[in-house]
Amino acid sequence: MVNLSRTTRGLAGVAVLTGLAVVAPTGAQAAPTAETGTRPVPVVSQAAESGADEHEHAGPTALAGYTGPSALKIVRYNKLYKTGPIPASRCKEVAVSMRTVAGVNKYATQVYKCLYAAWKPILAKAGARSTAAPKLHITTARTANTRCGVVSLSRAFYCENNIYFPANVIVSMWKQNSTYARVYATNTMAHEYGHHIQEATGIMDASWWRQRAMKTNSAKLEESRRRELQASCLGSAYIGANRRFYPMTGALYTEWRWLVNHSGDQKGYPRDHGSYKNHGWWSEHGFFATSSTTTSARCNTYESAPARVS
Repeated sequence: MVNLSRTTRGLAGVAVLTGLAVVAPTGAQAAPTAETGTRPVPVVSQAAESGADEHEHAGPTALAGYTGPSALKIVRYNKLYKTGPIPASRCKEVAVSMRTVAGVNKYATQVYKCLYAAWKPILAKAGARSTAAPKLHITTARTANTRCGVVSLSRAFYCENNIYFPANVIVSMWKQNSTYARVYATNTMAHEYGHHIQEATGIMDASWWRQRAMKTNSAKLEESRRRELQASCLGSAYIGANRRFYPMTGALYTEWRWLVNHSGDQKGYPRDHGSYKNHGWWSEHGFFATSSTTTSARCNTYESAPARVS
């Protein structure tokens, strides 16, 4: 779930894991200083599998059979991190107006299918529980009764192999700034699919087990931030890998840079998604992965020092 800037906040989390020093992304450009149009106030995107939003959600329904060492092994040394670079899906952006729900459905479904195509071979190499895609719900409903509880659908939501994608949010954004709406729809879907990668490889459940076992609230929040920042990094890795075919350049790239650098925890709200600075850093770190790097290893937030997941 992406915690996008507004009067927003994100998810809960924890894990005081130090170790691998993370290297700053290469090729990153300076954050844009001028806006390219009216940017709608972003909405928080939820990932029920990864925790809580304005209200506490249950997360995975059954978390048995873990120990501290076994859960740590899964999140920190997962086979996902040895799978090599994520391939480009070679999918091009659908040229469709998202002024209508039908348009959002066509656009978001294409992104979803492209994510599946790119991540399927990676999941196979990682020995994932399944390489199947999550079920996609593009909806105008206000709430949904999910395995993670009854949730508001004013934002995107991931829960146990299901992605809930609110079409009306994108329609509203499109009317204010169509370029921003395209970026928001793409980035949000990629982030939610990042949660699915965590789910399929066991990282999600193991991280949730760790979070629930933490003895302090600050530790729980840190675990959530590691989970959320990893999902953003994985989502951005797909966007970066496919940028030759879905050109993330010019105004589109400027809007994407603004979005990822203005997503995260706001003052006065639980610090469960990560600071704007760290959200931007992890997003770009994934985006600028190259064909010679192990993409998912760059997104191993569980090896990162606490300052990088603050």
